[in-house]
Amino acid sequence: MKKIIVTGKGGVGKTTIIATLSRLLAREGHRVLVIDCDPSMNLAMSLGVSLSDVLPLAENKANIHAKLELDLDDEHAHENGNEIEIDEVIEDYIVETKDGVKLIVMGTIPYGGSGCLCSSIALVKLLIGYIASGDNDFVMVDSQAGVEIFGRGLASEFDFTLVITELMPKAIEVTRHVMTLSRDLGVKKQIVIVNKVEDGTECETISRELGLNADQMYSVRCDKKVIEADKKGLLILDYAPQASVVEDIQRIKEEILEG
Repeated sequence: MKKIIVTGKGGVGKTTIIATLSRLLAREGHRVLVIDCDPSMNLAMSLGVSLSDVLPLAENKANIHAKLELDLDDEHAHENGNEIEIDEVIEDYIVETKDGVKLIVMGTIPYGGSGCLCSSIALVKLLIGYIASGDNDFVMVDSQAGVEIFGRGLASEFDFTLVITELMPKAIEVTRHVMTLSRDLGVKKQIVIVNKVEDGTECETISRELGLNADQMYSVRCDKKVIEADKKGLLILDYAPQASVVEDIQRIKEEILEG
């Protein structure tokens, strides 16, 4: 099983890329589980599922904790827990989406003053410890924008970090920070994806600005059909399957399969 974390600055197109990539993998018969750890919770809709059909982990973490009888602050809790109980609990929170991609949503902050998402991230980290021994071919984590999840160590020893960026100083700075933290956690392969490319020079400029070498860098072309699909409430893979953005994500899919 390959574990992949996808991150980047907010607004760089992370959700579109992970939704399309996960579905392309599933269409080839791979068993794909996506865990949405972004508090904006847009991924469900990008996979064709209404949020009303999703049961977020964050809203039920006390119940999950009680069922598992585990300490969420214990990084090694999954080594001592009951795997059958974990499987049963996870099943309650999995939603099947387009092309058979399975989705778990972490959730968001429910109300002002309710605290941070640290305990919810810890729960996801715990579940991934069990999921790794399951029958999924790919587990993909849609990270919240920025580097918080890396600080919590969730991506420790993952197979891939996909950092989505664009030719904007703030996005490049987030990418630089993510790459450093990702290496600290022992992620095996770092892939930078330059999104919304217009004239083909963006990758060269970003590579120079980063001042470090990713294992691979890919570009995803700017495509008006993505905006058209979004306005119509449709998914790009359904609205325009021959679009340039889908073609570019296909190349990234091949890299992941070969890596």
